[in-house]
Amino acid sequence: MTSISEALTEHHRHCDALFEAASEAADAADWAALRAQLATLSDALARHFAYEEEALFPAFEAATGLHEGPTAVMRLEHDHMRNILQELAAAAPEHDPDGCRAELDNLFVMLQQHNAKEEGVLYPACDQLPADSREALAAEAAQLTPRAVDAPAAAGACDTLDLRALEPPEPFLRIVRRLREAPSGPLRVRIHREPFPLYEELQALGYRWSTQSLADGSFEILIEPVA
Repeated sequence: MTSISEALTEHHRHCDALFEAASEAADAADWAALRAQLATLSDALARHFAYEEEALFPAFEAATGLHEGPTAVMRLEHDHMRNILQELAAAAPEHDPDGCRAELDNLFVMLQQHNAKEEGVLYPACDQLPADSREALAAEAAQLTPRAVDAPAAAGACDTLDLRALEPPEPFLRIVRRLREAPSGPLRVRIHREPFPLYEELQALGYRWSTQSLADGSFEILIEPVA
């Protein structure tokens, strides 16, 4: 079974990837993409912080009696990062790109320092909690990182993403990222609504697509490189 440390470290890396996508959008002055990426990052961090503050930290404090120790520091750092994310969400980066970049850099430094402390000290300590509590916490932590579910083999011999459980803009971001990582093969996507903005991006990236509706009201899209 995945440990608390393994599950939460995996989610740290997931958030790192989301931050990198936001940073790339800022570097490209793609402000619409930056706002979408920041919204996705904020949601992921909000769920991570809520899990720690509402489940992990209270379990650690109850087991150790340490209420003003590492968890107090982590809560304070969570608040600092929430404030930065709120400022970024409220800002108009197209009018102050340098200020936006500075805030992103500040968030990056704080996030990396915070993660290093958790992964080096707090998470290993939580792996020593009583078995029942530890296993329940690990199972909940493992749900933080979203996972695509492969479709049955009969769906076709191509790469498949089932994104029907994800909310916008995460499906759009995952599809584009997958195409950029593995541009040669066809990609079959299942999604809960027809993604019209995606079609423009696919055309710009050099892909064709065909879309069909499924019995459950969702859609299946076959994406292939233009020959």
